[in-house]
Amino acid sequence: MAGIAIIFATSIGGHVRTAAENLAKALEADTFDLKKQNDIELSGYDKIILGTGVHAGKPYSKMTSFINTHREVLDSKSTSLYICCMYKGEKGANQASRVGNDYQITDVSFFPDSSERDENGLSQEMRAFVERMRK
Repeated sequence: MAGIAIIFATSIGGHVRTAAENLAKALEADTFDLKKQNDIELSGYDKIILGTGVHAGKPYSKMTSFINTHREVLDSKSTSLYICCMYKGEKGANQASRVGNDYQITDVSFFPDSSERDENGLSQEMRAFVERMRK
């Protein structure tokens, strides 16, 4: 396996960034912040994880632009998406599903902002995501 890239778009709150950093440690992945760079060479990665927050039901525009620009490459790789949101349970799952449908990405997870974290900064949802990404 060539490697994993975690590409994220975050706001001032930083939940998406913190999730990306904690996931990167667990998966030994490279991280890329779309606030700092948009031109990311994806050819060296066989798994791409995208992360975004959601505001008023919509994912961050930097992520939308990135996906639209790199659609062909993303479609040729194992691509997953996580969102950080204020919802838990069915509401969070529905929001994640909506964003995944909009982005045409089927492997979608959500991480509620208020979930308890372990000593590595991972919530129960993040630990399950990490295990899936390792397969």
